Amino acid sequence: MEEVKQEQVEQETEQQEEQSDTSPESVEESQSDSKQKRKTKVDKEKESLQQTIKQLEEQLNQLKAEKETAEQEQQKQLSEKEKELFKKEVKLTLKEYGLSEFEEIIKVDNSDELQEVVKKLSKIMADKKIENSFKPSNHKQQDAYTVAKSKGDSVGMIKALMGLK
Repeated sequence: MEEVKQEQVEQETEQQEEQSDTSPESVEESQSDSKQKRKTKVDKEKESLQQTIKQLEEQLNQLKAEKETAEQEQQKQLSEKEKELFKKEVKLTLKEYGLSEFEEIIKVDNSDELQEVVKKLSKIMADKKIENSFKPSNHKQQDAYTVAKSKGDSVGMIKALMGLK
């Protein structure tokens, strides 16, 4: 170790002696050469760094675009799931109220509209049920003569004809 250090010290001293032996013109030339070399080296490093920056910016832009695409795809899937879920809600609500045959006809966008339509349809169906219920067509009031005749009471029939009770 010590030998290596001594050799380095000797080399440095030799270099200093050579530089001190040289003329001022040669010193200026060597300084300008070293400045040129440093400037060239700095320029190369600067170029290299600029290229690296450009590559990183391109990668960043790509990642941003991919992220936006992924977010749009997720939003689209979420929207489709919401629509599917609402369709199921409509189907179950109509089935609950006994209106499942109207499923294909009813087109609503939210739960409030659905409830409003279900109420209206339920009222209409209740009204139709009453209208279509049994109504006797030959509904006549029986008079005393008819009642007596059906019983086979001839005296009651005569009283009914005479207006007696």
